Amino acid sequence: MKRPSRLFFAGLAAALVASPLASAQTAEDCGNLPGTSTTHDLDLCYDRVYQRADAELNTVYRQLTDRLADPSERELLQQAEEVWVQYRDKECAFETAGTREGTIHPIEVSICLTAKTQAHIEELQQQLNCPDGDPTCMHHKKEGGG
Repeated sequence: MKRPSRLFFAGLAAALVASPLASAQTAEDCGNLPGTSTTHDLDLCYDRVYQRADAELNTVYRQLTDRLADPSERELLQQAEEVWVQYRDKECAFETAGTREGTIHPIEVSICLTAKTQAHIEELQQQLNCPDGDPTCMHHKKEGGG
């Protein structure tokens, strides 16, 4: 079977960036955008929203990692994130198992991944933004000497 060329994928990417699908910021946007009338369009839109959430998660994770002075704390965070990604993926597989045979399945998976990723972003941001003196904040421990 002939594989699509890189030029094909570059053209597809350019078309997606120029389409109304590119403007979707949240999962709710996908159902309200013009040009999202097919399951395929919706799948692309929800996946794009998930990709944005995942990129934001990676940014927040890096910010938190940069604040941890102790290498053992950074390692704990890295291990926790690896396990969390496995949990998220398996939990979404379980939650969407009922649609596994349907065309809506990729959409349901993207919605689940996005929701869990956004919730985890909030958890990590709490670590970044917690008040001074809060003993549950790992990054403040290096500043307070404890």
